[in-house]
Amino acid sequence: MSVNQIKFNLNKVLDEIGAKRNKIAVESKTRPATILDLASGDTRTIKLETMVEILNAINRIAKENGSTRQYGIEALIEYIPEDNE
Repeated sequence: MSVNQIKFNLNKVLDEIGAKRNKIAVESKTRPATILDLASGDTRTIKLETMVEILNAINRIAKENGSTRQYGIEALIEYIPEDNE
């Protein structure tokens, strides 16, 4: 597996819900550097507990901003299949 096959979409989600990285960091009690790494795609590892806290914060903020969408892990992490041609 190549790390290029994993794409993080945190910035896209933040745009959709109208939130800044710092707000997610504060709401999820996650280090801002972890959120920055996730947003920039520089994350190599992330604890599942941290991912759950980030998703909980995203969903709380989305709801506060009037969204009815529920964000799951698939909104944050995208798998890009390798080219088998």
